[in-house]
Amino acid sequence: MRRYETIFILRPDQGETQIKETIKRFEGIVTSGGGEPIETEEWGSRELAYNIKGERRGYYVRLDYVADGAVMNEVERNLKLSDPVLRYLSVMLDHDADPAKAREEIDARNRRIAEAKAAAEARAAALAAAQQEKVEDAPEELMMEAGEEESSGPEGGRQPD
Repeated sequence: MRRYETIFILRPDQGETQIKETIKRFEGIVTSGGGEPIETEEWGSRELAYNIKGERRGYYVRLDYVADGAVMNEVERNLKLSDPVLRYLSVMLDHDADPAKAREEIDARNRRIAEAKAAAEARAAALAAAQQEKVEDAPEELMMEAGEEESSGPEGGRQPD
């Protein structure tokens, strides 16, 4: 079986429930044809580069699945006939794919992304703490500098006691 990725753009004026139903419908087409959905990503509403069927925005969805070519053709046929779909594109990712291996790859990728995000958040927190520490230390330094200026005379030397 082959691994495919189909990205499609839905009309954004639909409600969230209609968008979810449309996505489930295409996942169902893959399943009923003997394929296996691997991952479905909703990228959300984005501005289009140009108007498509009078729409300036679109709701992007990425469907990753393992199936035969006939199943991919059926998905595309249904995308073409579906009114809420503005555009779609299917790409074959792997000629001979194993669904379990594909899921492991996606899980590994998601773990790497989560680890990188956690590391970035830790760096940002450490930087914020360092900046906060500088801000807290700054008033003491300013007070010390202000105290030195008060104790000095007009010529800049110390006044006699």
